[in-house]
Amino acid sequence: MDINNEQLKKLIDLAGLNIEIENVVPDDINKALINIERKLVSFSADASGVPAEFNILIVDDLELSIYQFNQLLKKVGIVPTVARNKIEALAELKKKKFDFIVVDLFLPDAEDGIELIDECIKLREAKRTNKIIVMSGTDDKDLIEKCYKLGIDEFVPKSSNWHDQILKFITTSLTTKNEHEDFFKYSINENICCYTINKFNSKRHIDNLLKDVNTSLYTGIVNIIFNMENIKIFDDEYTGVFTELYKMCKEKQGQFMLVKISDSVRNALADAFLDTLIPTFSTVDAAVSKISD
Repeated sequence: MDINNEQLKKLIDLAGLNIEIENVVPDDINKALINIERKLVSFSADASGVPAEFNILIVDDLELSIYQFNQLLKKVGIVPTVARNKIEALAELKKKKFDFIVVDLFLPDAEDGIELIDECIKLREAKRTNKIIVMSGTDDKDLIEKCYKLGIDEFVPKSSNWHDQILKFITTSLTTKNEHEDFFKYSINENICCYTINKFNSKRHIDNLLKDVNTSLYTGIVNIIFNMENIKIFDDEYTGVFTELYKMCKEKQGQFMLVKISDSVRNALADAFLDTLIPTFSTVDAAVSKISD
């Protein structure tokens, strides 16, 4: 289909792009169409009650992936900002804060993705403004582990339903946004408390956790259970935290126990000779039963 200069000018103006007509290239037309679509969706989202300050950044270099994800987000009234490489993403991050950042690891190389993730982590540590979701078709365990060690919140394999998995993570995070992001705590009885650990990959997470456990111990809850099922990657540099927790509970004549640990946690405990000191269980109920014996 042909488009004349007058139609092209209207398209560029409607999209809000600052480009002279004689300099327009096919990629500019794609950007114009995406901008127009974003404005239309934004109008729809405002009408549905989605807060305007809620922002998601998608960083992907595949137009088909961007289009598919955009279509899915439209259904729930979410208007994403799109960047196609590391430079564009960093420029968007300077403009405003994002609640979620979805990054394709290969942009097109993993090095670019890792560098961008690192920058996002630094921004989050400074302002605590975002959750980071990484998507990729890779099955390289070392690369995935590196992402988790950097501090990402979720890794989603690029399978046939990756869009749904990311949307599920986002909507779940939104419905539980009042919970503590590092852990969820609940009392089982007057002297047993269980912590479901969500994050265990930075000093900030550890400090928050230790502070809360200390409070529990000084209020008479002397038996502490850590449910580790959400910890997929564990850095053994934090193994010493388990020693500290074990001593804290023992000083109060209580017990410290772990539930649903990964192989990496199990190996770290064995390497530090803690596997004979800290009991591990497959369920919280089993740990509670042991304490009650």
